[in-house]
This record gives sequence, structure tokens and C-alpha cells, in this order.
Amino acid sequence: MLLPSGKLSDLVTGIIHEETQFSEKAVDLTVSRIFEVTSPTELDFGGSEEKPGELVEIVPEKRSSDDDYGWWDLDGGQYVVEFNETVNAEDGVGLVIPLERLTGGGSYHQPLIFSGELEDRPVLSVNDAGLRIKENARISRFMVWESR
Repeated sequence: MLLPSGKLSDLVTGIIHEETQFSEKAVDLTVSRIFEVTSPTELDFGGSEEKPGELVEIVPEKRSSDDDYGWWDLDGGQYVVEFNETVNAEDGVGLVIPLERLTGGGSYHQPLIFSGELEDRPVLSVNDAGLRIKENARISRFMVWESR
């Protein structure tokens, strides 16, 4: 059974606007930072030669000097996203999925399934036409299935 939002509020920190982000059994997650991968990741069998790919933060740009928040103007490709919120599925199984507002335009990120605190950052795949995201935009949904 999915946890109701009243119980979810204890599992999420860093909420930007509670009334907008919480629904009956889920919490929408917002974009804090976006990174471009600029070097290859190296993986081996035992891990002694592994090297993570280098991530370079993309700085959002304001469209006007009056704007409080900037925009990321992303070309088609893959990026790494960091959320404003920290989420924890301490007594269940957590799931983070892309919102339809993201997938409806042909971009997406993989679902994240986890227990405990979410440590992974989703890989955002942007369609060839590109994607413009404003700082703090809601792009994902967090839910927790209760352990019994």
C-alpha cells in the first residue's frame, strides 16, 4: 500500500512549496542542479580501476534581469539531475518516476527504486529538439510502498 502524504512529509526535506508538491500519495520533486557528463566513466570487474565520468554543472541563465530564477536550455542528450529535496524510504520501498509534464515532451529519466535514503541522481534523457527547464521546476514524483 502506498503511504499517504501525511506520512510522506516525515520522509522528505527541502520542500519548496508544500501545497503544490504534495498530492494524496506522492510528492513532486524539483530540480536543483543539472550536470553534463564531460568524460567517459571507466568500469572494470573488481572496481580497482574504476573512474567516474566528470560532471560539470550547467549554470541556469536568467531571461531577464528582473527574473528570480534562471533556465537551463538543454540540447538533446543525457544529463545528471540533482533534486532540491532529500527523500528517504526508511520503512518501505521508494520509487521516483518522471512526471508526465517531462515525458509528454519526449524527455524522461529512468525510474529509481530504493530503500533508505535516495543516493542516486537520475539521468535525464532529453529529446533531440531540446528541453528548457526553469530552476525549481517539478519533474519527478516520489512515492513509498509500505513494508508490512
